[in-house]
Amino acid sequence: MKFILLFACLAISLCAFSQNEVTSSTDTIRHQLEDGKEFDGANDTLKIDARTFSLSDVERLKADPEFNYEQPPTIAESLWDRLKKLFVWFFENLFDKAVTTDLGQLIMYTIAAVLIIVGIMALLKVNALKVFYSGADQPRQAYQVFHENIHEMNFEKLIQEATDRKEFRLATRLIFLHALKILSDKHLIEFNTGKTNHDFVEELKVSDLKTGLSELSFYFDYAWYGNFLISDVQFDRIKKTFTEWRNRI
Repeated sequence: MKFILLFACLAISLCAFSQNEVTSSTDTIRHQLEDGKEFDGANDTLKIDARTFSLSDVERLKADPEFNYEQPPTIAESLWDRLKKLFVWFFENLFDKAVTTDLGQLIMYTIAAVLIIVGIMALLKVNALKVFYSGADQPRQAYQVFHENIHEMNFEKLIQEATDRKEFRLATRLIFLHALKILSDKHLIEFNTGKTNHDFVEELKVSDLKTGLSELSFYFDYAWYGNFLISDVQFDRIKKTFTEWRNRI
């Protein structure tokens, strides 16, 4: 029992002595570092790879607009800008309702049809008022396509004069009148100022001549009533058609 107590006392004394030695050594090292003395421990062997920025990469990134996060300065909206936004909002809502309701779709289709018709009439240079109202309050006989006395006209001279003046629309009309005079002189048609060019085509019974007269009638409608301009090339084709048709009579 005495031996055990003696051993315990000895162990406690050794622990206390070791603790005092460690504390003393730590205090000594701390005092050395605080006094500016060099550290006598082992050297640090860790290798540090120092990295630097590439100035060229930095400049390239600064010049890239994708990395430009600056916001433009805000400017107060003008009255005109507000009006434009109001118009955009109005039409967006209008078209949105137009395509989502039956009535709106009907209105949109009607407007589209009217615009298409107006566009076609504008391309053909057709007078809409003339189409719907011309002749509505006049008797049928008042609508006369031809008013000239074709038997008293020198067509060769008149066509040449119109051609020299480059009045190809008038020259085309005169060529068709000349064709009617030739047919009338041959007693193949009966010329009457109250008839239309289509009446004369239907009246002609000779099929070979009827085809050519129908083509000349088309050019006459195109130039005179369609109000289209006739180019030099087109007029040469019309004269060629007339000459070939005339040679078959």
